[in-house]
Amino acid sequence: MIASQTRPFAPLNEPDAPGLDLDDPYIGPLGEPKTIESLWLGRAAPRYTSYPSATSFHEGITAQDYASALAVLPQEEPVSLYLHIPFCQSLCLYCGCNSTATQKYERVSHYMDYLHRELELIARSAGTPRKVRQVHFGGGSPNILSEKNLGLLFGILARHYDLGACEEVSMELDPRLITKAQARVLALLGVNRVSLGIQDFDPEVQYAIGRAQSYERVREACDTLRQAGIYAINFDMMYGLPRQTPQSIELTAQEALTLHPSRLALFSYAHMPTFKPHQKALEASVLPDPQTCLTLEQTARQIFVQAGFCEIGIDHFAHSTDPLSLAAKEKTLRRNFQGYTANQAPTLLGIGASAISFLGGNYYQNARKDSSYENALRQNGFATARGLRTSGEDHLRAAIIEQLMCHMTVNLETTCRQHDFSLTVLRPSLEALEPFIQSGLIAKDGYKITLTTPHRMAVRVIASLFDRYFDPAKTPASKVV
Repeated sequence: MIASQTRPFAPLNEPDAPGLDLDDPYIGPLGEPKTIESLWLGRAAPRYTSYPSATSFHEGITAQDYASALAVLPQEEPVSLYLHIPFCQSLCLYCGCNSTATQKYERVSHYMDYLHRELELIARSAGTPRKVRQVHFGGGSPNILSEKNLGLLFGILARHYDLGACEEVSMELDPRLITKAQARVLALLGVNRVSLGIQDFDPEVQYAIGRAQSYERVREACDTLRQAGIYAINFDMMYGLPRQTPQSIELTAQEALTLHPSRLALFSYAHMPTFKPHQKALEASVLPDPQTCLTLEQTARQIFVQAGFCEIGIDHFAHSTDPLSLAAKEKTLRRNFQGYTANQAPTLLGIGASAISFLGGNYYQNARKDSSYENALRQNGFATARGLRTSGEDHLRAAIIEQLMCHMTVNLETTCRQHDFSLTVLRPSLEALEPFIQSGLIAKDGYKITLTTPHRMAVRVIASLFDRYFDPAKTPASKVV
């Protein structure tokens, strides 16, 4: 039965309220926040491209489990495909992706043989050619592939999957690798949206992060893509990098707009050298503190909004007629491992090293290293190395977190009712919300909660209060800045 009476949220000093540490330097002697921003700025929280997050996956999920899930996938159900190409020509110092730098193309070609094998295995296990709604290529730098390898890969896709109603074929590109021949091939193969890794145009910042690419080179890449017939061009940008200043990021944002991107993503740099040792090199330069990061983000955000872009979720921007903006307006926006999407296909099949699949409500992740991925395919048929079986309560919490991450608001009572749960299951989360409500960071209307601050990334911390797996002291997560 759904709780129908509004229960007062727990007082601030509720002893068992999660997410609040009265010894925290951000909290005053009486439990009140020193500032509203101190409740969230600089705190660790997942980015919630899934719930539960991948840090909760375990090795009890096997290749046989994945094969069994594919075998019972309803024939009429459309799917999305994610293909991971974990190679770059050089490794950028800020990179947090599963990527390896290589100058030996034989290694890339060898890996692609196994990627083809996995695509064929999935197709056989899933039965008749699956109707595909969306295909996304991530990395790494997928355009490290030669025109020949691109053609072979799309040939495998066309033979084993039904792409007739595919709405979008997107690919992440390193603008430094784009050639006229490559752009023509991508357009001929059906790629209709690309994301260019820009990060920052300032030469000093580029030097510090090990990624030299001039504004002129990016402009040339955009011109080349458009001449080939690819007009949907997204820019991936980043704040919180060494040597960034409000003045430099303002110029970068303005320069980006002169290239007329379709969408912009403004990601916060996640400094986690314990897990990405190459990031420690960035400490040779001064990294911006959380308050400076906040200024950097707001500077760029204001420029994009003033230019007519709509705010999408915590870090995306799109024109008002873009599918993302329409989905946000209609409350159908989704969030998955690629970020924000208008795609409604319930099943995601991940192909390649570290790729994650979501089907039947459960998660299945491939072995992370390319060598481990290849060995697993040879020995086990599939490369599944870990994953998670989810519960009904997980689905409830996933819905709450997704709505917060997409729309900055959620009606907890309505969402509980939709998932056949009582509000009592959320009692610890409701209690943990109290300091955020008292501070004014969250507005409460019955059981509808809404983020009030223009600093949208703060919603990550709010979402983490509904995460029953996340432990700030034990779970790896980047800081919210």
